[in-house]
Amino acid sequence: MRCPRCSSPIGPEQDWCLECGAPARTRLAPTPNWRLPTVAIGAIIALAGALLAFAFVKLTNDDEVPAGTTPTAVVQTAPPAVITPPPAVTPTPTIPTASTTAPAQPAAPSTAVPGQTTAPTPGAATTAEPPITTPTPTATGPATATTP
Repeated sequence: MRCPRCSSPIGPEQDWCLECGAPARTRLAPTPNWRLPTVAIGAIIALAGALLAFAFVKLTNDDEVPAGTTPTAVVQTAPPAVITPPPAVTPTPTIPTASTTAPAQPAAPSTAVPGQTTAPTPGAATTAEPPITTPTPTATGPATATTP
């Protein structure tokens, strides 16, 4: 027996040609055409995905006001007014007399941390800081502005 493709001799127990690999005594069925079913399934999946996306957008749309409710207005309030502290007052010195002179008490130790401001103790004298003057350039020339 000879190979139908290359005409080389094939033995009695051979099913395949040893030269070209073609089937000698076996018939191969042609492969099925899967192109049409694959395209159809792909189109169905794409259509289902598009419908799912449309339904999701439609269900999550919050532009409409639900029935039975009234929209509430947003009220904007003005920021609170800035309260300026009262001016610092320096006590007038009194002249001690010999009969009312009391021994001086030592000052309490400072517990302030660098960079931290502390509130003044009641009855302690406070002094106002001088205003800071910074030059401000204008169209006519430099001028000074004071900030408290």
